[in-house]
Amino acid sequence: MSRLAHPSSGHFDLGTGYHGDLWLDLDALFRRPATLRPHLRLLADQLRQHRIEAICGPMEGGALLAFALADLLGTAYLPAYRRSGPGSADLAGYRLPAVSGGLSGRRVAVVDDAVNAGTAVLSCFRQLRDAGAIPVAVAALLALGDAAATVTSTMSVPFYSADSISSRAWRAGECPLCASGAPLTDPAARD
Repeated sequence: MSRLAHPSSGHFDLGTGYHGDLWLDLDALFRRPATLRPHLRLLADQLRQHRIEAICGPMEGGALLAFALADLLGTAYLPAYRRSGPGSADLAGYRLPAVSGGLSGRRVAVVDDAVNAGTAVLSCFRQLRDAGAIPVAVAALLALGDAAATVTSTMSVPFYSADSISSRAWRAGECPLCASGAPLTDPAARD
């Protein structure tokens, strides 16, 4: 499945306060929905064991995945919206909309199209926990680099992915590519 995202190597600003050596066209994953069916079923089967009542995803590719999985599992769908304001451009900060009846005690999975450094899913996870929900799992179509280890160590929940791809990501201030003088690669100029 990773080939559907047209991976490119280089030195990229990931837009989350991290730099990485891989760029993916994540929108391409959703251009032919039928190609995702077996991967959606796999993730739904893995999440089903957690008795999930809702699925939350960042309002981008994660929301598309959350909507599709909520449909397969017959659960509620919770989009998470990107925060705006000072300091929000560097970190993937998300907020949850008001939910009728609240989220207290509800078992929720967090999903995203791809997880690399985990900033988006961690933001959603924290918002859910702060709202009284019980985040029970994280899932993604693509796991990049050490995503599985990052999720399990920072959120202490199981992580599921339909596919994985090798990559590395660093906080922008700790990027070895920057330190070596490598210029940032423009994703629009990918080959």
